[in-house]
Amino acid sequence: MNAGQFLQWHDLFAVIDDGTISLPRYGVIEAALNEQAKMFPKGVAALGILPPDARPPPDDMKQAVKRVLNHWAPHLSCLAYLVEGTGFKGVAARATLVGMKIFASRPYPIYVEVTLHDALRQILPHLHHGRTVTSDVNMLAKMIADARMGPITPTSTLSQDSYTVK
Repeated sequence: MNAGQFLQWHDLFAVIDDGTISLPRYGVIEAALNEQAKMFPKGVAALGILPPDARPPPDDMKQAVKRVLNHWAPHLSCLAYLVEGTGFKGVAARATLVGMKIFASRPYPIYVEVTLHDALRQILPHLHHGRTVTSDVNMLAKMIADARMGPITPTSTLSQDSYTVK
């Protein structure tokens, strides 16, 4: 998965965001989550993956992301960030996201993690339908890792054994 690509699996929505996603692409991402939320009225668990080369988005994109998160709020069961960067950039990204967690009033919990497994361990209790399919964090991590390696043929539905990558 590259920046702006996303994966949907039951009530899990994961997106790669390196700070370069365009505003039109955010519209596609938001539309996909809205469609997914219709199938999971108890909420969708969102995972934002910030790869090691992620950078802060421009101010106009920060505002767009804020609007998207406000719009998504009723549809989310939780929001987790995986910050893969190390060193100063990784620490700065985690600090910014933790600050958002502390100071932003959201109707869902926010997690900031440094490994995919840790992020998935936080997300798993918030999955409703997905949890009935698996409680195996390793399977979920492998599915996301496989999707990131691409290419994957997208499926048209979110059936029990399928997921979509767009």
